[in-house]
Amino acid sequence: MRIAIVGAGPAGSYCASLLARQGADVTLFDRQATAWEKPCGGGVPPKVRERFAEVLAYDGPRRAVDVGVFTSPSGLPVRLQSGRPMWIIERKLFDGYLRELAKQTGAKFIHQRIRRVEQAGREVVLHGAHEYRFDFVIGADGCFSVVRRDLLGPIPKHLVSMTVGYFIEAQQTEAVTWFLPKPGYVWAYPRPDHICLGGGSSDPTLDMWAEVERIRVAHYPTAVVRQKWAAPIPFIRDPSFFRRPTTGANFAVIGDAAGHVDALTGEGILYALWGGALLAQALPAGDHRHYEVAWHDAYGRELEKTSDLSARFYDPRTMERVFGVAARSATLRRYLMDIMTDQPSYLETGRMFMRRLPMIGLDLLRSLW
Repeated sequence: MRIAIVGAGPAGSYCASLLARQGADVTLFDRQATAWEKPCGGGVPPKVRERFAEVLAYDGPRRAVDVGVFTSPSGLPVRLQSGRPMWIIERKLFDGYLRELAKQTGAKFIHQRIRRVEQAGREVVLHGAHEYRFDFVIGADGCFSVVRRDLLGPIPKHLVSMTVGYFIEAQQTEAVTWFLPKPGYVWAYPRPDHICLGGGSSDPTLDMWAEVERIRVAHYPTAVVRQKWAAPIPFIRDPSFFRRPTTGANFAVIGDAAGHVDALTGEGILYALWGGALLAQALPAGDHRHYEVAWHDAYGRELEKTSDLSARFYDPRTMERVFGVAARSATLRRYLMDIMTDQPSYLETGRMFMRRLPMIGLDLLRSLW
C-alpha cells in the first residue's frame, strides 16, 4: 500500500515513522522544507513523555518548569508547584526531531504544498506543483486541513479559534497564565532562550491582540519582540463534533485536522501523537476504520467531556470562585497541580476531587480562624 501523509508536524511525522518501521511505503508532504517554529506555548506534560518513548528520548534544548502562576480575571494570583516538571520546548527543534525520525525509519519526504485532494476510484490524487497518486492518504495538515476539506468537509469556522502573540527576548522560570474578564486567557511560557507570550479565546468579540499587548506592556515593557505570530487551533465547544467520522474509504485525519485538542487546556500534542500511533496500528492490519473505534475508546470521551465543560470552566464568575477557594486551600492547590501534571481522565478528576473535598473544607474553616 502506498501511503501519503500531508503535513509533517508531530502527528504526521510520528505516524510516518511508525508506519515506515513496519515496512510501509510512506511519503510525507509539507509546504515547509524544514520544521518551523509553531506559535504555541511549547509545553510537553509528563504524561506525554511517559507514554511515548520517542518523546522521552528527545535531547534537544528544553526548559523544565515545575511552577505555574495563575491569575484570576480580577487579579488574584495562585501559585502551584509540582514535583513532576513540564518540559517547554522550541517546536521548530522538536518537530524537526520527529521529522528526521520519520526519514531515518524509511519515510520519504517531499517539500510541496498540496492544494487539492480527490478520490479517483481506489486511488487518492494529490494536486500540488505535480500530481501524485496513492492508495491511502492521511491528513495531518492542521485545523484548516486540505485533506479534511476536500474529503470530509472542513471543521466549522465557529469551532476554530485564533491564537495570537509574540516571541519575546526575556527570561523567567515560571509558567504564567492570566485569565481574562471574558472567556479566554494569556500565557507566558519560558522557552530555553525566550518567552512565548500568547493568548486565545472562544469569544469572537474579544480583541486578543489588545489583551496580549496589555500584558506585554505591563509585565515585559523592555523585552525585545523577536517575532509576532498568529495561528488557528480547533476549539471544539460542541461535544457532538467528536461523533463525526475521521475516516473514509481510503483516507483518515489525525491531530488538529481531526479536531483532537483539549478544549480546556488547548493541548493537542498528546492527541496528535496518540492518534498517529493508533492509525499506524490499524493501517497495516488492513482495517483503517478500526482507528475510528480506537481513538473513540482511548480518548474520545475525554474530548467530549472537555468540550462540554469548557463554557462553564472559562466563565469568569466560575474562575473567581475557584481562585478564591484555591487561595485559601493548600489541598485544592495541590489537586489543581496534580491535574495539570498527571492529566488524569476527567472521570478520575471528579473522583479525586470528591476524595479531597473534606480536606478542602477543613482548609477553608482553618482560614477563618
